[in-house]
Amino acid sequence: MASEPLPHLTELVPRETLERQLQLFEALTGIPMVMVDATGVPITALTDPLRFCGTLVRDPEGRTVCLRRKKWDVAEEQLERELLGQHGGEKPVAHRCLGGFRDTAVPILVEGQVVGYAVFARSLTDPPDLQAFRGMAAAAGMDPEIGEQVARKALVMPSERIRDVAEYVALISGLVAAAAHTELKARKVLELEGLRDDLTHMIVHDLRTPLTSVIGGLQTILDTEFDEDITHEFVPLALSSSNTLLEMVNMLLDISKFEGGEMTLNRVPVDFGEVAQVALEQVEGLARTRNQELLSDLDPNCGEVSADRELLRRVAVNLLGNAIKFTQDGGTIRLGSQCDQGGLTFSVADNGPGIPPEFHQRIFEKFGQVESRKAGRKNSTGLGLTFCKMVAEAHGGRVWLESEVGKGTTFFVWIPRAGSASG
Repeated sequence: MASEPLPHLTELVPRETLERQLQLFEALTGIPMVMVDATGVPITALTDPLRFCGTLVRDPEGRTVCLRRKKWDVAEEQLERELLGQHGGEKPVAHRCLGGFRDTAVPILVEGQVVGYAVFARSLTDPPDLQAFRGMAAAAGMDPEIGEQVARKALVMPSERIRDVAEYVALISGLVAAAAHTELKARKVLELEGLRDDLTHMIVHDLRTPLTSVIGGLQTILDTEFDEDITHEFVPLALSSSNTLLEMVNMLLDISKFEGGEMTLNRVPVDFGEVAQVALEQVEGLARTRNQELLSDLDPNCGEVSADRELLRRVAVNLLGNAIKFTQDGGTIRLGSQCDQGGLTFSVADNGPGIPPEFHQRIFEKFGQVESRKAGRKNSTGLGLTFCKMVAEAHGGRVWLESEVGKGTTFFVWIPRAGSASG
């Protein structure tokens, strides 16, 4: 999976700090340096573009500024893209331009991504032949004086000196990368703390709803002289809400066990048809209150799979409960299953509002669910989908969804027949 793009380098390290690094470098070495972003656009002052290579430094007008091939001061876009594509690693960039210029740039790496380059001025190992550079300019249809200007801007240093300077630039790049990494980690810590607080609020909110139902039902019975009808009405509701609370608490504890590698599966031969029947019976009362139709389309010839029966039941109940909760009154929910030699696939489909594509992966993660809720997308209840994903993967299987906004969603769970754990 591709890494998420990082913020611009100047968002992680103040531009003033970068400028100060370059001033110190030039004061100690007498060599000018510039820092650019990953595309070659300067992010520190570029007072004299002709002093820097054209591959990774562009002047403010977007032109390359290095004599190369038969063109110069011309943006050679295809060549630029190819060269940039070769510069994605950790090693310094070093190659020669037309006329013997040596371009040297050291990548600034943060979490394995190149966020910029530190580039020092173009260098030549021998004094330039000014007439030769004038001739190269004339051959390219340019004013010969420009060729001489380019040659005079280059630094003349022996190869050993160029290597020493490159090592010093690498040290500066490492310091900048370390500062950027520290800032990035600090931001992530703050973000995770905010998400943790939001997650806590979300869990408390979900726990409060059934608890209120339990207390309200029992209080009604206490406040009323014994009435058999009231007792028969409120005691089952209180019991149902208590079971919901217990399920949620158990789910929280089990998620912690999964994350800590402490969950042990109780594998037994399981007929999913029996598990499905229990799960449907558990949620049919909730569906009835919303005038929803519960359907089943189970493969009667599935046979048995090696699985934890109780965890499988809870996954089915979670998915059914989600579908009931987020499908409109009068909607339809269908529990299906099919099997092959590899294992069991069961699904829960609804004709509800659907889930936007940007949430298809995130809603299975704890913090992703927090963000989807904050964005107004009620795609799950609490940590139910996180729990379902962990159970499936603990069995060596997986969970995924297919959805179309406005038409409905189907969640799928695949459990391998042999039951090899995925770790």
